[in-house]
Amino acid sequence: MRTSNSIVGLKSLWPIATERDASLFCTPQWLECNEPADTSGLHYAVTDDARGALAVRRLEAGGFPANDPLAFLSAETPAESADRHRASVLSAAVRPHVPALAPTAAAILPGAYAPGIVAPAAPPVVSSLLDELDATAEKWGCPTRAVMHVPASARLLREMLESRGYVGVTSLAQTVLPVPGGSFDDYLVGLPRKRRTNVRRERRVFAESGMTVRRADIGEFSTEHALLHARQLRRYGHDFGTEQLVELIRRSARFFGDWAVFLVAERGQRVEAFSLSYTLGGQLHPKMSGFSEYADEHFAYFNVNYYQLIEVAQTLGLRELVFGPGTYEAKVHRGCVLDPRTTYVRVGHPVIAPMVVELAAIADRSGRAALDLIAAPDAR
Repeated sequence: MRTSNSIVGLKSLWPIATERDASLFCTPQWLECNEPADTSGLHYAVTDDARGALAVRRLEAGGFPANDPLAFLSAETPAESADRHRASVLSAAVRPHVPALAPTAAAILPGAYAPGIVAPAAPPVVSSLLDELDATAEKWGCPTRAVMHVPASARLLREMLESRGYVGVTSLAQTVLPVPGGSFDDYLVGLPRKRRTNVRRERRVFAESGMTVRRADIGEFSTEHALLHARQLRRYGHDFGTEQLVELIRRSARFFGDWAVFLVAERGQRVEAFSLSYTLGGQLHPKMSGFSEYADEHFAYFNVNYYQLIEVAQTLGLRELVFGPGTYEAKVHRGCVLDPRTTYVRVGHPVIAPMVVELAAIADRSGRAALDLIAAPDAR
């Protein structure tokens, strides 16, 4: 096993070991750009035959919920759930022990909702990578192991995790919009009649607003765009400085600027909205956007983040837009499909391990039911 605490140390081997995964998030460029300054909590490995690869991150307690493998231990079960009372009892019993479960050695690709195990459907390769995850957890003193955001299509990985005592919790989904060939009308045909009417209205209001959209070079990203994104972030309780955001995009441009699709909506000389996406392997990944109050009033969010990107994707011959998790209803209404992801966890605390297993089963049922409800045909 070849190992490193930075992707830089495996830059030549990593693309060979991960050639079956052509996604943006598995490229050395993406991984290096998203590495923290202190890489002591990272571990990369490539098997000796370069058939599989592993990325592990040491996660402390209390992180961002979507990337906290133990978040389900304190999550509230929906009131209508038959499991609510039992979940409350279990949570109360487990809560005092949660601090002792951290840190977690989590197999996850940095900066992505994707598992940190990339391997063919070959049990010996997957087994060796899971062994390496265990060894890394032991080295770091992590009582908990996790393999995060595993798709349903990774059947062998899921089976092998379960055989090793991991329990799965499904709490989020990737949202993917298949891009039809042809014109925007071909996209509209796939929507229910009511949605088609709404989309046409949103496009008409935007067209009459005086805003025009152009594809710009990522090097044009400036404080003006950062202010719009910061405004967007404040809605969700995040506070980022504009200089920090500008530096983030400059760093991104150094690593994968050639893959950028930067759309800017302007009214006269004023920037009212923008979206920044990256394209690779037939996919387009929207990653950042920002909007003025005027843009919000004229449906710029859906035009710049969805409709304009669909037309760009059609022009470039791309097969899908990958939006990531969150705001599921709005995405499903516009043609996205949900790809549920399951995080697998194994705790090393013998006293509460059985309760964690039961809580995970309850959380998994609840998460799947919520996603199924959103994805139902009548929800569209």
